[in-house]
Amino acid sequence: MIVFSMSMISLAIACGGDTDNSNTKRLPNIETTVGAKVKEVLTAIPLVSQNERIALINYTDYATKDLESWIQLASSKMKTRKSRIFAFIYPVGERKEPEETIRSDHADNVFAKHEVLITQSQIDLILDSVQKWFDNDRCIGGQRPLKDYRTWLEQGGDTSTMHVVCPTVRVVAMGVTAMMREREPLSEFQSFLIHEFYHAFQQDLSMEGECEKRRNMENSNTRWFVEGAAHYFATVLTAQLNNDQNPYSKILQIAYAGLERESDYGLYEGGPDKTGAAALRLMVERGLLEEKVIMDGSLFHNCARELTFDSTSPKMQDIRTSWKLIKKRGDTYVFKPEALKNGSN
Repeated sequence: MIVFSMSMISLAIACGGDTDNSNTKRLPNIETTVGAKVKEVLTAIPLVSQNERIALINYTDYATKDLESWIQLASSKMKTRKSRIFAFIYPVGERKEPEETIRSDHADNVFAKHEVLITQSQIDLILDSVQKWFDNDRCIGGQRPLKDYRTWLEQGGDTSTMHVVCPTVRVVAMGVTAMMREREPLSEFQSFLIHEFYHAFQQDLSMEGECEKRRNMENSNTRWFVEGAAHYFATVLTAQLNNDQNPYSKILQIAYAGLERESDYGLYEGGPDKTGAAALRLMVERGLLEEKVIMDGSLFHNCARELTFDSTSPKMQDIRTSWKLIKKRGDTYVFKPEALKNGSN
């Protein structure tokens, strides 16, 4: 394990590439207090190779020990882990009016400007920490996307992204709004956190060759599979954290509400995470997909979304139209009987 030693709130988890997580043991925490709030927590999971980790900088009021617990839970569900992950999570204030989006190379015009709540020294600490973390990884090469990160932080971006810096290095950025911190239930933040880390656990997002060729096709499965699986995993895991007995109803409820609200709500426009989760659930209920490959991340090891599930096949074409067939039954949401037919052969 490479010790990540800096004066900040951080979490380091050693994980081995292509290693089964089922038999890991947790080592004692090593905690060093640096001032009233800034602390470092190092957690090691002994695996075959101890050269990968998760590093987290947290400037929100959510307890770091809770974030650590939720991230560790999500990581423990994965069949294998490859990527090193750096995450920075920070609060933002109210959205600037009139609304203005942020220009950047990665996720251009995706995030909105908000009141900046963290200090310039805190921003500089985040960027310096990312820079030092990058310096220890050969995969990154000459890439240094710090300009984008600075732009988001200095303009109060409500970031919600996982950046694939290179095949085995991921950066998670989360700008937590006042709405989420003050007026939404904790489960919304938990789902947000777990969703972004699931993206960081997906291993084949930059796979080349036939995978790249197929994901660039019209009506490819990639966008809604990738986003939908993150939402599916986060919804199920958040339900476990909060003793919700029916996460599948919630997945369908959210998709149903989107369909009621927006005319263009679909797998490619509107909300590919919410709609994609409903489509994946339909595949599970039809027996086309095992839920366990979503929940252990192995669905994203070898581009199954394109190479196993051919987007041009009649079955997948039928999934793309039938996921919308949702109804309310009592207090739950389910698929209509016609949606559960196996569709075209």
